[in-house]
Parts: sequence; C-alpha cells; structure tokens
Amino acid sequence: LVPVSALSGKGLDKLMQAVLAADELWNRRLPTHALNQWLRGAVEAHPPPAVSGRRIKLRYLTQANARPPTFVVFCSRPKALPDSYSRYLVNALRESFEMPGVPIRLNLRKGANPYN
Repeated sequence: LVPVSALSGKGLDKLMQAVLAADELWNRRLPTHALNQWLRGAVEAHPPPAVSGRRIKLRYLTQANARPPTFVVFCSRPKALPDSYSRYLVNALRESFEMPGVPIRLNLRKGANPYN
C-alpha cells in the first residue's frame, strides 16, 4: 500500500518504485531445480494427507507460465489432494520466493506411470 496525495503530488516516486517492483515479481521465472528443492522441503515439513488410506505423492513442480505465475505440480492423485493443501503450497511458495501480493495459480496434474 503506497499513500499518494493528489493535491501535493507526494508519494508518486514511491508509487512508481512499487509499480516496477510488482511488475518484476509478475514476470519472474523460477528455475525448476529450485522449485523441486523447495517442494521436497515443503513436503517434509508438512506431508500431504492420506486420503482413503492411500498416500498422495507429489513428484515434481515446474513453472508453466510467468504472467501470472502459474505452477504445475505432478502428483499421483491430483483430484484427491485437498484444497487446504493446495493453499498451503501456494502460500508457502509466496513466502519462500518473496512474492507478496502476487496471485499464484497452481495446477495439479497426474504424472505418467513409468512402469506402464
């Protein structure tokens, strides 16, 4: 939040700095290796719940798009992953990679079974 005065013009320099910083975050691309390291740590800190007695495995994470930041998580059962865990991942991503106020999209996809 940047306070600005229309009468005196105060705060306009801070407003432009905030706009440029927001644009930089909006266009930011994160390397897949860093995302996967982060995902391993996030899963260790807070594992996904077992649904119907079966564990959900989060395999890897990649950034699909930069505007808006869109991430794809490949997992064993995407439809079974609770919304609360998806929100945990989005909030932890936002905090770990310093993207406050940036809308993050998280898509869940089923990874291909390498043994079929």
